[in-house]
Amino acid sequence: MQFQTSTALSALLALIVPGVALAADLPARTAPASFIAPEPIATWEGFYAGSFYGAGHSKFTSSQAVSRSVTRTGQTGGALAGYNWQSGAFVYGVEGDLGLHLIRTNNPGAVGLIAHDVDTLYSGHLRARMGYDLGAFMPFVAGGLSYNESYVHRPSPQDFEGAVRSRYGWTAGAGLDWKVTAPFVGPLILRAEYLYEGMPSASYDFAGGPVNMKVGTHFLRAALIYTPTLRGWRSPNENVTADWNGGYAGVLAGYGSAHAKTSNGLVTRSQTADGALGGIYAGRNFMFGNLMVGFEGSTALTNWKGTGTLVGTADALSYRNYIEADIRGRVGYAFGRFLPYLAGGAAWGRSEQIDLVTGSERGRLPTEAWTVGGGVEYMLADRVSARVEYLHQKTLKNISMDLNGNAQSQSRSADLVRVGVAYHFH
Repeated sequence: MQFQTSTALSALLALIVPGVALAADLPARTAPASFIAPEPIATWEGFYAGSFYGAGHSKFTSSQAVSRSVTRTGQTGGALAGYNWQSGAFVYGVEGDLGLHLIRTNNPGAVGLIAHDVDTLYSGHLRARMGYDLGAFMPFVAGGLSYNESYVHRPSPQDFEGAVRSRYGWTAGAGLDWKVTAPFVGPLILRAEYLYEGMPSASYDFAGGPVNMKVGTHFLRAALIYTPTLRGWRSPNENVTADWNGGYAGVLAGYGSAHAKTSNGLVTRSQTADGALGGIYAGRNFMFGNLMVGFEGSTALTNWKGTGTLVGTADALSYRNYIEADIRGRVGYAFGRFLPYLAGGAAWGRSEQIDLVTGSERGRLPTEAWTVGGGVEYMLADRVSARVEYLHQKTLKNISMDLNGNAQSQSRSADLVRVGVAYHFH
């Protein structure tokens, strides 16, 4: 503080000088150091999650008596989550992702190789990452394991002759993460990356003999990623209202049951398939007082299996639903740490259906549906919530499910019960 008059200065000196004279007669001592609170250190350490979209360029190499390769560029999109540790400027961690693909092409074949269509369905990756902290930027390299399912079948009208195969491979790549503050949604990470996915040869059985095929895919992906602005675990304080605002991401698991109805115009038959599911979800909440309005998406691998009878025959029919994805709007009302909510939007699924007598197979039957449901969340800790929810789906339009050359139309409804645990990035 500065005093503006000589009178005030004189009074101050009158207080200080006697104290200095007295201090000269006392033992010397060191004055206590002033406490200066350190500035928060911005690091890359911690949990993160987000979504990605990009392009994939695949090379499919098929062989029987001879080999032939074809290439195709298509789309990919999905969700990712990971955790970083940091030591000095070096950042290392682990990351997983799951993406749906639209990469389809035709191999016209050759003498000694039957013609066939290829459809790569989805991929999952589990990678180790190593990066270098450049402040707002972090270049990185990554590599690890890859998992893929692909569908290979004969061209129409024999396109019911096919097979789905899953396989494990490897992946490697590099990219750049960039911390930004975006209008409306706040701080996040933008990512641009390249990754290569190599898949070993798999055998697909046809009437003309087995086709062996291996796949290599180059991906270019862009991602939007949420990460906490503060670090660490904080115990819940029951005297403080839970903060539901902001982005979040988590893992989910549960049970689903699909009910399919197939008709050839004269006869309708039904079958049920059920089983487990597991995946990841992410979203963002906007709070208006206690009212919550937000959006959310999820991707899950499913293992819903069932059997029935193929329409127009006595053949047993196998049904397997293997993936589900959705995007939904949400509205809820927060009662402290409890948040009940309603949700509705669009859902997508894929199923594999096989005539168990003839071996005819449809390996990529799409489901486009509307979905509604609701649930309740509870804030376990300052940044961690748990939920339980129920969802119902109903197809928007029937799909063609021709097997053995028989024209058929199929609709599907489904009921899902899911539990999840999420980390909040407020």
